[in-house]
Parts: sequence; structure tokens; C-alpha cells
Amino acid sequence: MTTEYNPHILGFLCNWCCYTAADSAGVGRYQYPPNLRVIRIMCTGRLDPSFPLEGLAAGADGIFVGGCHPGECHYQDGNYHALISASLIHEMLERLRISRERFLIDWASAAEGPNFVRIITAFTAKISALGPLGQAEGKEQGELRRQLSLMVEAARGRKIRTGLINASREMMKTKDFSREAVSALVHDKCAKALSNLGAGGKYIL
Repeated sequence: MTTEYNPHILGFLCNWCCYTAADSAGVGRYQYPPNLRVIRIMCTGRLDPSFPLEGLAAGADGIFVGGCHPGECHYQDGNYHALISASLIHEMLERLRISRERFLIDWASAAEGPNFVRIITAFTAKISALGPLGQAEGKEQGELRRQLSLMVEAARGRKIRTGLINASREMMKTKDFSREAVSALVHDKCAKALSNLGAGGKYIL
């Protein structure tokens, strides 16, 4: 008899929009998978890029970040800066050869309970298909989590932080908030720091 796999998903939800959307979905009795464990944050722009990596290292199979729609941030441009952090996380996951689909950032306004349900249902299905961390990647779970812990330390380092600040400044100057443009900016500003992670054998990428 096979036991159905239930993924562990950690969510960081903006207090003003996505958390309220989740609350309204509950009040409206909308049905969606119960796999999400929520941490409420005031703004996605305040999400440290090390937090999702730490969540995966601590046992999550997927990480969801939910905020206000771009242009509707309670703090004006916090969710744009969240895209910078999200791009760094995706790049770090790719360097560890972890599926980038294990991390998602998306938007739902306070009035969009059904949209929140749709996003979480689809994301849970995707993580369920990937299986526990390491299964889809064909890598040993314990070793992946060890490498993620090292990436958490790296994400808090001065060089990567400086790269993220420079990427954010450039993004706000160009006003190009497309995910492709943001990803290219983060790659450009953080590439050197990321390429040095393997120096001295500390990080095995």
C-alpha cells in the first residue's frame, strides 16, 4: 500500500495583500491543499534572500512568496525589490542543480482569495510532482540540505549583498521590472561573488 506524498511548503506572505487574501479564502471556505505553512511579513521587500534558502535547508520541499501586485505595494516599491531577491534565489538553486520550480514568487491582492487558492493549488501540485527535495534532482537529500545551509551563509555575505543593492538601484533607474531584465541584472551584479563560492572547496557547486 503506497502512502500519498504530502509536500512541505513554507510561505512568506505580505501582511497587506497575500496574507489577507489567504484569510479571505478561509472565511469564504474555499478549498485548497493544507500543505502551506505561513510566515506573515510586513512586505515582500523585507524578505531576506537567505530565508527561503534556509527554509529549504530546514526541511521544506518548496517555498512560496506572496505579495501585492506590482505597482500596488503598501510601501510603494517593496515587491519590485523582492524580485531582486527572488532572482538571486533562483540563480543559487540553479548553481546547486536544484529545480528552480521549488521556489515561487507571485501576487494576490487582499480581495483575490480565489486567485490565492489557484496559485497555491497549482504550486502544491507542482511540488508534489517534483517529490521531496533531491528526488527530481537525482541527488542525496542530506547533501543538498548541507549545501543549502552553506548558501544561506553566502547569501548573507557582504559581496552578494552589495551586488543586490547595485542591482536594485539599476532596476529602479531603468524602471524595467520584467523578470527577464531583473534576472539579468542580478546575474550581472552578483556573478563574480557567486562564481567565487567554490573557492577553497567551501562550497561544492
